[in-house]
Amino acid sequence: MQRVIRVVVSLLLALASVSLTGAASPPAPANAAPLAAGNLAFRVDRLSGADRYATAAAVSRAVFAPGVPVAYVATGQGFPDGLSAGPAAARLGAPVLFTAPTWVPAPTSTELQRLRPGRIVVVGGTGAISESVRAQLAALSAGGASRLAGADRYATAAAVVHDAFASASVVYVATGEAFPDALSGGAGAAAQGAPLLLVRGSSIPGPTVTELQRLRPSTIVVVGGTGVVSAAVESALHAYAPTVVRRAGLDRYATAASVSAYAFPDGAPAAFVATGLNFPDALGGIAAAATQRAPVLLVRGTTIPASIGGELSRLGPDHAFLLGGEAVVGIGVAKTVQRLFGVCWSGEKPAAGSAQVLTRIPDAPNQVALTFDMGGRLTPALDIIGFLVENQVCATIFPTGATSQTAEGAAVLAAIRAHPELFEVGNHTVNHCHLVVGGDGSRCPSSPPSDSVIVQELTGAEAIISAGFGQSTKPYWRPPYGESDAHVRAVAASAGYTRTFMWDIDTIDWDPGTTASQIVARVVPNAVSGSIVLMHLGG
Repeated sequence: MQRVIRVVVSLLLALASVSLTGAASPPAPANAAPLAAGNLAFRVDRLSGADRYATAAAVSRAVFAPGVPVAYVATGQGFPDGLSAGPAAARLGAPVLFTAPTWVPAPTSTELQRLRPGRIVVVGGTGAISESVRAQLAALSAGGASRLAGADRYATAAAVVHDAFASASVVYVATGEAFPDALSGGAGAAAQGAPLLLVRGSSIPGPTVTELQRLRPSTIVVVGGTGVVSAAVESALHAYAPTVVRRAGLDRYATAASVSAYAFPDGAPAAFVATGLNFPDALGGIAAAATQRAPVLLVRGTTIPASIGGELSRLGPDHAFLLGGEAVVGIGVAKTVQRLFGVCWSGEKPAAGSAQVLTRIPDAPNQVALTFDMGGRLTPALDIIGFLVENQVCATIFPTGATSQTAEGAAVLAAIRAHPELFEVGNHTVNHCHLVVGGDGSRCPSSPPSDSVIVQELTGAEAIISAGFGQSTKPYWRPPYGESDAHVRAVAASAGYTRTFMWDIDTIDWDPGTTASQIVARVVPNAVSGSIVLMHLGG
């Protein structure tokens, strides 16, 4: 079966497959790349965990191999001490992880055990990270755990910089009174092998002055507008470097875009995207981003600000890393970056609207919709999903609720949930009962189901599938066996399922006797714009 899928999907790539909504959704944004210009190498990956500690550990795990020379650990409860840690860690090839003030969270401990760092640097005083925590961390490295701290956030930042940088031709400077500018500035600094120091809005603290005098940079980059770092501070910085430049925008997002443009004038192979509304995920991503030669860009939860969208388009990355769960970097962000750069996308589903039966997607030039029914046997479903992700092929999955409740079905839903930019789901009922004449198993009525049974088959599946996938199946459904009549469709529409999706190409892949060459012969010569191809996750 896996060889069959590989052959067919490889050929479908040439036809540029999309999900059902890829053609039926509202028009693409003005800055969306046309399908023909899509990047076949592009991919989206989310790095996240159950909380800020687990997310930082997931970021570290994705890019750092065991045996790192050092690991930085900062408090996950406040931003000031950790702001300078990202560029310092990047300089030394180290990750940044988080701890609670009085205990080491399990994800941090587990990741440090995996990393086996040569030493651990604890950033911040005992008010932020207790001595008992430092002692616990020391036991996780052969080189122990030392502490870098100062009397305040400015002195702590200076101590971190002094430890990691013997010299620096470029130094980034940001306010220590808020986190957004220092996050994007830290990523810019990390990309240029530069440190980040902190200033007050209207003055340069003594520890920062001392470090600037020691480093003797040729350029100082001020991050943020005059509302956060005054013109007077910018002017005073000229005493410590011949060149002082300011990178700023109208808000934290535009400032992040400005810093990225400065640090990555020739584009970037990757981009890290994090929420601009809180600090941990972006802070934990700075050193990791440096390993990928990538900026850290900030977004508003579920949307990408125009300034960030423009910078992403300019950068032209092959890879987007989303930092944090769907609650902080929403599904809409994943879909938008895929739409900007990829060859296919899962769009926004339409409102219920009037009832339709579709065997082809209207207005879908040079596109086909690849669909998979998911019920019964699921071997080799995870292999198929993995292959689709690896080759950036969008698909719409129609699971049954009963299959989704199995351990393997739940694993498949989790796999497709990880890539909402590629996959969407429709409803295939709970038990795959024949809704016209009845039958198909002990859980199905032997005679034509009542209206209430039809509704329950759909609403029951919705509850199960949406819980596993994280999005509603409405208004898409596919009747079991592809059999429905006007009455069944009317009842389905009353439950919110107004789009009945059929197909115009049946691969018959469920038949054990079907060969790869037969599937190719059924699909490739017969596919036209808007074709809906029926396949199965298993058979």
